[in-house]
Amino acid sequence: MKTIIAAMLFWSGSLMATEIIVREGELTLSRAEVEFALAGSPKQIRNSVQLDEASRYEFFVTLLVSKKILAELQALDVSENPAAYHQFLFKQLETARELDKQLFQNELVLPDFEVLALERYKISKNDIAPVPEIREASHILRLCTDNCDEASEAIETLQSLKNRLEQGESFANLAIEFSQDPGSKTRGGRLSQGIERDAENVDQVVRDALFAIPEVGGFSDIVRSRFGFHILKLESITASRTRSFEEVRPALVAEIEKRFRQDAYRERLLSLAPEETIEIDFSVFEALVNEM
Repeated sequence: MKTIIAAMLFWSGSLMATEIIVREGELTLSRAEVEFALAGSPKQIRNSVQLDEASRYEFFVTLLVSKKILAELQALDVSENPAAYHQFLFKQLETARELDKQLFQNELVLPDFEVLALERYKISKNDIAPVPEIREASHILRLCTDNCDEASEAIETLQSLKNRLEQGESFANLAIEFSQDPGSKTRGGRLSQGIERDAENVDQVVRDALFAIPEVGGFSDIVRSRFGFHILKLESITASRTRSFEEVRPALVAEIEKRFRQDAYRERLLSLAPEETIEIDFSVFEALVNEM
């Protein structure tokens, strides 16, 4: 293999004038093709091709094989293999559409979206800028789903624990010992995320109980959710506030740019649509539909 590589590299030097790097019979790889393939390859592949002769040879062979496959597909005869011909055709159309979109977006001239973002911020500030109050909480849970037989026992256990809390015992220690929530008990009952008043992923009775606690460190009454019975402890409060334009500017600019690009490409496609009425042979079309 090294002999072949050495010969190929020696021979390729004589082809630099024609910008051909690799040749196999009539099949060639130009300098531009190899450069594009290298640029699109992962960094580790580029390093291997640069430093290792075997990797370089494999890289060239892979490109040549791909070009052979492409040539075979381009030579498909619709009369001999209509299914494969049309599958290849429509794959090309799909690729052409995606490439056209990419090239169009690369060349699209963009306006100053920051000015538009600031205008959007001023108009919709009440919708996009508010950050609601968030409360961090811990809880002790006694499991009891619908129609469970242990409801009275769960309430009795929690009432006993609440009495102990009011006497100054550690909420975290009691949660570790008595809570039946496997996700939080090892953290002393601490819930993994803060809760907003309108958080839809939290039972409303839990939210109402948490937001009814008047101060940090306080406890809720015993409340029932779809999981069972809880005692909640309010750990902290992050007050509601209004985000500044600088905080929301990147998201607003990205949203406006995305919409601008979508609208611009839609206009591009409309510009390619037929300007006059197209001719349709409805008899052939109807026969085709009926056959299907």
